[in-house]
Amino acid sequence: MFVPVSKKPTLTDIVRKMIQHNGFEVPEIVTEDDAVHHLQQLLIVIGQSPVLVVLDDVWTDSQSIIEKFVFKNINHYKIVVTSRYEFPHVGLVHHLDTLPHGEALELFRQSVAVDGRSSVAPDDELWDKIVKRCKGLPLALTVVAKSLRGKDRSFWETKLRNLSCLGMDSDILDCLRKSLDDLDGNTSIKERFMDLGSFPEDRKIPATALIDMWVELYRQDFDGTFTINDLHQLFYRNLADRVITRRDSNEDEDKCYNNLYATQHDLLRELAIKECNQGDVENRKRLILDLARNNFPDWWSKQEQQTLGARLASISKGWNFVFLDWWSKQKQPTLGARLVSISTDGTFSTPWPNLQLPEVEALVLNFETNIQTKTYTLPKFIKKANKLKALIVTNYNFFPAELCNFHVVGPSLRRIRLERVTISLLSMGKLRLHNLQKISFFMCNIGQASTSNNAKISNAMPKLVELNIDYCDDLVTLPDGICEIKPLKKLSITNCHNFFALLGQLGQLTSLEVVRLNLCTNLLELPNSIGTLQKLVSLNISDCLSLSTLPTQIVQLVNLKRINMRGCLRLSVLPRSIQRLRNLKKVICDKESEILWEPLKNNLKSLNILASEEEANLDWLHD
Repeated sequence: MFVPVSKKPTLTDIVRKMIQHNGFEVPEIVTEDDAVHHLQQLLIVIGQSPVLVVLDDVWTDSQSIIEKFVFKNINHYKIVVTSRYEFPHVGLVHHLDTLPHGEALELFRQSVAVDGRSSVAPDDELWDKIVKRCKGLPLALTVVAKSLRGKDRSFWETKLRNLSCLGMDSDILDCLRKSLDDLDGNTSIKERFMDLGSFPEDRKIPATALIDMWVELYRQDFDGTFTINDLHQLFYRNLADRVITRRDSNEDEDKCYNNLYATQHDLLRELAIKECNQGDVENRKRLILDLARNNFPDWWSKQEQQTLGARLASISKGWNFVFLDWWSKQKQPTLGARLVSISTDGTFSTPWPNLQLPEVEALVLNFETNIQTKTYTLPKFIKKANKLKALIVTNYNFFPAELCNFHVVGPSLRRIRLERVTISLLSMGKLRLHNLQKISFFMCNIGQASTSNNAKISNAMPKLVELNIDYCDDLVTLPDGICEIKPLKKLSITNCHNFFALLGQLGQLTSLEVVRLNLCTNLLELPNSIGTLQKLVSLNISDCLSLSTLPTQIVQLVNLKRINMRGCLRLSVLPRSIQRLRNLKKVICDKESEILWEPLKNNLKSLNILASEEEANLDWLHD
């Protein structure tokens, strides 16, 4: 039995239809209890043969309906639930992929047919192009196909141009927009959905970038607990897809989400951008600019465009330079956006436009550098953005690009995330980032260039709470000034294979609560001063292949609750007095090293030792 549930179902009506469908007289059903009773009786009568009930299109408001259909005393009875949302209490879940091209083509042929009769179609090449543009999404395929029923070739060609040039057919977007209707009155989910449009198409969106953005935009907690909850709400509603590149048992406890990403189907991203672009540009909350191929926005005044046209008409060479020079000097309208995203490609040439962004709090810069220059210059308008709190800069080329003009960043910034750029960590000591609380480097070159003694990084970032360095291969050790940043609570240096030594001054960081050093394969030892970190709660040294001993001072970490040493193949001995770690609650290790912790487990009944093998997911390499 195939039972459409939809958004606002009535159990009594559903049961009546099921009874009628099976050829029985429909009794009077007043209450839900009556409905459940008659449903059970129906299933008992027809249950002499196996029964499959498909509850189709179940919305979040209708979760309780599923439970009404569950009867444990009926054999050979199964329930399949189809939904755009994932229900946490349903144990067996199958996520549907988009259709492969052959099946997409077949669905399209069936959908374009009229009364079962094949439509008179144009040539196979045009048909194939339209199907490919729908990207295997059944909804898009059926909507587009039905709009082409009985149409001539010119209409098909126009439809293809619309899909290719405009990016989306309005009918498809109207259908997809229904996915935003079921928000339980919670507009924040729609807000977060629209924010995902700030990142380029077909790219993984780091959860850490969303944390930096949403914590500042929506005044959430520093560690991003509410942000991760919001992101899971998007996963749950199928407004985004979850990608986990590597599972880490400590990740949630440490509030470190380096391995969590979101992806978004092209159609959903198109919908998000269209929702963002509603209303006058001056009043939008989000400004999403795609300047690829020097395609500039069309909301400049007609007078300015006419002036540009006259200037271009008067010259025959160097038109692109003239345009950019003219554009950069024009005073643009004052924009009220709090979130601004600007994407450029290798054809983009500075100078930047003179944008007026007095309200911007989060700025996302996505770019691909020119093959010849391999540099990227930050826009000067950042200097005037006095409310800017989060800056996310991502290079989507394979190799890092030199980041220029970084001095334009101002003291209002609280969070910076840099990906695939070259910038000296020591040179940042010359900046005035007095309110910066978190900075993250991912796949960056942060080589230690020389700097003057009076330009300490601790003076530039006196309020830094969290430092993340991930996949930065040229990092060999930390600058001295890092250990002078007293508020630092979380230090994460991961996947840095040439990093071989922590500073002996590490013990000066008395506020440290979390230290993550996993996959620093050349790290030789931990400093003795680690014993002075009395607030340290979590230590992750997993896959530090060169680490052979732990300092005896580690037993002084009286508040240490978690330690991850899985993959430390050379670490075969623990300090003798390791049992002094009275507050240790969790140890993650290999099966071979589990025996090292047995004496401590005898003394600490609450200690949980997780000895297991880890399977790495290298899907991120596809990017």
